[in-house]
Amino acid sequence: MSWVSGTQALLNVTADSLAEYCGLTGDQQQNPLSLERQLALLQRNPSHVVINSEFAAKYLPTLVDAYNAQDAAFSVPMRMLNTIGYLPYFARFLSTPAGSSMCATQAHRMVTASSDSVDPTCIVEECQFLSTLLALQGTNAVSDEDRQALLPKLRQWNRTYQKQQITRCLRQLEGDSETTAIARGLKKHVECSLNECGFEDCANTGTSKLLQCARCKTAVYCNRDHQKKAWSLHKTTCFPTVF
Repeated sequence: MSWVSGTQALLNVTADSLAEYCGLTGDQQQNPLSLERQLALLQRNPSHVVINSEFAAKYLPTLVDAYNAQDAAFSVPMRMLNTIGYLPYFARFLSTPAGSSMCATQAHRMVTASSDSVDPTCIVEECQFLSTLLALQGTNAVSDEDRQALLPKLRQWNRTYQKQQITRCLRQLEGDSETTAIARGLKKHVECSLNECGFEDCANTGTSKLLQCARCKTAVYCNRDHQKKAWSLHKTTCFPTVF
């Protein structure tokens, strides 16, 4: 591949290119530098939610397998999981057996990771990811032993780096009431499309049985009419899911 074509490929951020740089396709190896460049471009892309949604629908189980295959608190798979942690695809995956222990796993890895020569950027990413997992799976997902071991680390990082992601993660594990309320709000927001009718003008409340979108499985509706009316908005992030 020439320098020009390589640069063009790097600038063209797609679900498949993200998977390639995560090392999820074919014989491709992880490429952290190229992944970071694409994620930086993606942040400025108006279609970032669409691209991330397609990636999650197609590659989330494979990404989690790669995450589970490593013991490090920070890794390329963790970085990408943190990027898509706000999506209903991710929230739904956490409810499956394959995702049920992710919060406990990340917390334990942060406990056992060496504190020597750690990149502050990596620490912030780790804490942001754990904070999301704590919000979605609950602080009780972390064992008491790991909680007690992790709190001193978080307090030290909080004093040293003074980053809101670290502070938020620390306060969640400490049981701070205000932070806990914010976390509940995040969970409700991320899981909203999984639990509430996706038609924005729906006036029904307390519906016990909702129809799930058979394609993406991340949207539910009171009835077929509401599903049809919501399609124009939903279709941009609706992708066939592999889980």
